[in-house]
Amino acid sequence: MAEYSHAEGASITGGYVYRGSALPHLAGQYVYGDFGSGRIWAVPAAGPYTPVQVGQGNAISSFGEDAQGELYVVDLVGGQVSRLVAAP
Repeated sequence: MAEYSHAEGASITGGYVYRGSALPHLAGQYVYGDFGSGRIWAVPAAGPYTPVQVGQGNAISSFGEDAQGELYVVDLVGGQVSRLVAAP
């Protein structure tokens, strides 16, 4: 179980356990987002269960996963589907 305050977000959008290879630092972590803030978080599978912000989106309404285990984020307002990638 993990939690964060309403100062950091308002509406959790469920995600996936990351099983891809493009973002090895997220391997085995549960990745999810917050519709209100647009923040993308990851929680380790083993404690401590402290969420770490790993990205930023807009109006996150859903996540998807491809056959290789890579994750995608759905933006409700802009209608975009974006692949989660490492920051440059």
